Amino acid sequence: MSRRRRAWLAWSTVAAALVAVVVVWPQALGLSGVYGPAQVVALRGVATVAGAGAAVLVAVLALAIRRARWPLAAVAGVIASATVLSAGVLLSRGLSSDPVPVADAPGEVRVLVFNTLYDGAGPEVVADLVTTSGADVVVLPETSAATTERAAALAGGDFQVFHHQVDVGITSATGLLVASSLGTYGEPQPDPSGGLGSFTVRSAAGSDGPPITAVHAWPPTADAMARWRSDTAWAVGRCQGVEGAIVAGDFNATLDHPALRSPASCADAAAERDAAAVGTWPAGWPSWAGAPIDHVLADARAWDVVAFSVLDPAGGSDHRPVLAVLRPAG
Repeated sequence: MSRRRRAWLAWSTVAAALVAVVVVWPQALGLSGVYGPAQVVALRGVATVAGAGAAVLVAVLALAIRRARWPLAAVAGVIASATVLSAGVLLSRGLSSDPVPVADAPGEVRVLVFNTLYDGAGPEVVADLVTTSGADVVVLPETSAATTERAAALAGGDFQVFHHQVDVGITSATGLLVASSLGTYGEPQPDPSGGLGSFTVRSAAGSDGPPITAVHAWPPTADAMARWRSDTAWAVGRCQGVEGAIVAGDFNATLDHPALRSPASCADAAAERDAAAVGTWPAGWPSWAGAPIDHVLADARAWDVVAFSVLDPAGGSDHRPVLAVLRPAG
């Protein structure tokens, strides 16, 4: 092999390896919170399938193009290795979720998260989900006050209803239902950065219900990466820094992204139940292909996660609902 071909082989392999790292494990280069890699790694299932197809295509080209055989073969090998690694990550996180448990044990809290997509899933759909899942806490990003209140009434009315909206757009509106069995809660305490309607409620004097944070983080668009990082870090901080906390909603982030990489004493319900690779958005895609961006976090010192379910698409929403069942630790 000539010196020129050896150099081409080396540079092709290095370039392919760098691209593979950015796609499969951008956190190794500190890029998982950077625009581009952050979006690609969120869709790890799609990237894995695309990688498998690319490896086969490059391997075929290596057989067909004699002069470029070894560089192309090396690139195919790198792509194949990265694909296997990415598939391993998906399998280790889990591609199936629990069935919804039928009965509650004493002290259990059921947390339902459902981004309704600008009220696309109406109050009847939300109420049906609440009643069939037996939810005690219901977080509803992108949901109007009217839909939140009507859903609570249709679900039996035994809920305290909260709502926070940052501006006139329903994207910044978040609803929260808390079952009366958890006690009485005070007024919402919004995320001080504004965000998309995230807020926390705490039990009022004489009640001992857990602190609850309803989350809707800013999406990681090109002009809002800093805001996205701030929103997700704030949400995880509500779990890490508050005893007994439950934090749930649309984080617009997966376990590959900075805020959720190491939540310390905060347990991610999907990860605890080996379901952290089950996609929740977009709802129209197969669950293995979607991004698992809807989460329920809980203070691991106070709660054990006994079930986590990604439910079927409902109404006109582009998110799948998720349900976590938490039990007091110990």
